[in-house]
Amino acid sequence: MEFGRHLSKGLWGFAGKTLPVIYGLGYVLLVIRVLPEEEFGIWVLIQEIFLLISGLATAFALNPLLKFVAEESHDHRGTVTAAVILHAAFIVVSSLLVIMVRSMLGSVLHSPALGMLLLYLPAMFAASFVRNIALILLQARFKVKELFATDAVHFLGAPLLIWIWSRLHMFNAAMDLVTINIISLSCSSVVGLLFARRWMALTRHPGYSSMKKVWDYGTYSLGGVLSSLFSGRADSFILAGFTGPVQVAVYNSVKIFIRVYETITQAMQMFVLPATARFVSRGDRASLKVMTEKSLLFGTVAMIPVFLGFWLLAPLLVHVVYQGRYLEAVPQLQIFAILAFAIPSIAVATSIFLGLGEVRVGFVLSLQGLAAAIVCYFLLIPVLGVTGATLGYVLSSGAVCVLAIRQLRRFVPMTFWEVWLRWRDVMAFGQRIVQHMRGSRLWGQTFRKKETP
Repeated sequence: MEFGRHLSKGLWGFAGKTLPVIYGLGYVLLVIRVLPEEEFGIWVLIQEIFLLISGLATAFALNPLLKFVAEESHDHRGTVTAAVILHAAFIVVSSLLVIMVRSMLGSVLHSPALGMLLLYLPAMFAASFVRNIALILLQARFKVKELFATDAVHFLGAPLLIWIWSRLHMFNAAMDLVTINIISLSCSSVVGLLFARRWMALTRHPGYSSMKKVWDYGTYSLGGVLSSLFSGRADSFILAGFTGPVQVAVYNSVKIFIRVYETITQAMQMFVLPATARFVSRGDRASLKVMTEKSLLFGTVAMIPVFLGFWLLAPLLVHVVYQGRYLEAVPQLQIFAILAFAIPSIAVATSIFLGLGEVRVGFVLSLQGLAAAIVCYFLLIPVLGVTGATLGYVLSSGAVCVLAIRQLRRFVPMTFWEVWLRWRDVMAFGQRIVQHMRGSRLWGQTFRKKETP
């Protein structure tokens, strides 16, 4: 698999996955530095619940859609319809459950105002419903430019709306963020529908086989993602249970920096998962092995500057970004820097498991990760507070990384030496990027001297 052949799509894909980073920057400048700590903490809890349920719904109904559509079959109407039905059912049931237990959640998390705001959660799900389906279909067809445009409407639109709200002196509470996200997600759904409508053809009778196919794959996919999502988001809830929303605000003021990890993870998954499915459908195990080795090394190399930046510049980053607020979070950012060496391996391994259809392996791996996370959080948070949450996150992620690589080598026989030998491909890829830049019109207009007549 020649990565250079897909350079243009790769750059668009990476650009699309940097949008959450831009969103996070706007979030820092326009939200964290402005909102009172308690209001920010309440919004974090609402957002965590929204992202948790959205992630579970995606795993249950949309991950199967991505796999089956990527396998180059011609008629997807039954699969698309089955996925839409199951996705809608999951969202509706989850919304009803949240509304039923909203008061209890507010009490347990030491935030009475949270219960009232959770009534607006179904509106956020409705606003993002079409967007999520469109993103999956565009990803399956490698329509990276369209993916970028659909994501840009939300990730750039939300900060713009926050800025407008602020200029009108209307931005001072978590409820304002709920309203803004409903608007930006709705607009993103409209754009996604325009791009992906040709693959959204539905049928009145999806058929038992289509429903069962999506259900069977989705059940194990849900189990795998269930554990990983809970292990990745339980920190805020457990921290809130012990300390309240103010400490959650401090913790998430620095956790926002590691969105860059999510960006790289999603960018890798966007290519690795559908590529794996295609290699498997063709019986091309040799190309799968090459892609796996390159992805592991490329991802790790790309993380080195991130690690150095977080480790060495943590005091400066926190001081400059928050203008003197949240300085107690500096050690947490340095601890989070260590994650840079675990994230690429986890991203590649889990994407390949899904592409191979080995969802049971992902399920067991996620259960192990969840168990490690829960043990770490309950041991460390009561004693160390915010630092305990940070250490628990990093330690449990490290455990998942080791277990994921062990499982990956069962399906893709490779050695660490073979992965290391791919450094030549890293160098060739870097040279290809330089050549691409030199050949672009922008490069020529900016850096080449004008020819004399």
